[in-house]
Amino acid sequence: MTLRNRVSVAAAVGVAFVVAAVSTVLYFAYAASLHSRVDATLVDAAQQAASVGQRIKQSAATRQSSPDFSRPVTVGSVAVQLFPGPVTARQPSTVGRLDSRDVAVAEHEEPAYFSTVRDGGQQFRVYTAPLPAGPSGGLVRTSRASNADDGALRGAALLLAGLTVAAAGITYGAARLTAGRVLRPIAELTAAAEHVTQTRDLTARFDSTGSNDEVGRLGSSFATMLAALHESLSAQRQLIADASHELRTPLTSLTTNLDLLADGAGLADPQAPALVRAAREQTGELDQLITDLLDLARYHESAPHRETVRLDLLADEAVRRLRPRVSHPAIDTEWHPCLVHVDPAAVDHAISNLVDNAIKWTPSDATVRVVVDSGRVSVTDHGPGIADEDLPHIFERFYRAPAARGMPGAGLGLAIVGGVAQANNGTVAVQTGPAGSTFTLAFPPWPSPAEVPAAGGP
Repeated sequence: MTLRNRVSVAAAVGVAFVVAAVSTVLYFAYAASLHSRVDATLVDAAQQAASVGQRIKQSAATRQSSPDFSRPVTVGSVAVQLFPGPVTARQPSTVGRLDSRDVAVAEHEEPAYFSTVRDGGQQFRVYTAPLPAGPSGGLVRTSRASNADDGALRGAALLLAGLTVAAAGITYGAARLTAGRVLRPIAELTAAAEHVTQTRDLTARFDSTGSNDEVGRLGSSFATMLAALHESLSAQRQLIADASHELRTPLTSLTTNLDLLADGAGLADPQAPALVRAAREQTGELDQLITDLLDLARYHESAPHRETVRLDLLADEAVRRLRPRVSHPAIDTEWHPCLVHVDPAAVDHAISNLVDNAIKWTPSDATVRVVVDSGRVSVTDHGPGIADEDLPHIFERFYRAPAARGMPGAGLGLAIVGGVAQANNGTVAVQTGPAGSTFTLAFPPWPSPAEVPAAGGP
């Protein structure tokens, strides 16, 4: 069953339940009203006992006979029978026999009363009262068949049942029309999802018509998800293409060197040591490239493991590791204690990449300056600066400016820095000019570092 039908059926069932409940209340109220009116009719007929007796006497006088009170007189739908008195128990009547209570009523010892009497397989509603304005000991009984109103009650029941069914049917039809419009965005969303499933086309989009309800938000989230998936897939394809290109160069060189070693005199060749060194360097480049690719994927895709750490200590450790590897240029540091909530290993890697990048571009007679203050790491080099046309692309994967293509590396260092900043709710910015560039990696301070002791010296 479709969602549209389920909504329509649910609405129809709900309305049918409510209307049926109301109809039941109305039916019983109507039945009680009928019974009250029957009792009122019996009382009214009993109050006409004097006029009924007078009619009986006039009829007997016309026939020149004695009045016959044993036969009831019909007043409307009520049968009226008079007992002038004296009334005795077991005295026959048109509806059952009189009893001691009836005798007490006739003698004004008991009040008038209503009763239900079964006679001849039929049930009657009976009202028994003393004769008004008559001799003491007289009695009047009015009666009416209990099933006299069954037709009216049956008609009311059929009418209310019909109204219930009609209300449910009308509700179902109206709900289908309304649900068709309300659920149209969901149908379109389902069609878009099925299209993506069948065609793997992530460029499909869903128009949520700008509504701010649950359906609109669902459509907007679906469109955002498709866009994110498309962007992620495009990035993966671009990464594969770029990685294939970057891996091909060292692999080709490594294969060539191995072929040269395999040909001719092999390791006895005077050039063999140089070829082996070149092969080792190329293997190292491949290993570093693979490591960078794995780190880049980890920083972009996985949730980082964060800790509250001293940013100045992280930067100090990164600089200490780099110092033995470079003698020039010198590295000048300035540490101001601060706490940040980040992934320590990832931030350490990013700082190392920034410092290593600055070393590459700084002349041997100049200085690389690293400053940590208020959750920011600033690394300043004294290189030639970054061209305006290269500036928007420096944090992209495998991007290398024309001036950097002769240097070692695959163009992943700054991309890793950008990924680390994004994964840790930080930012990375660059200021550049002819005298050098300053890269600033910033994270929200956590908390105020006023009482944090200073890091060790440079």
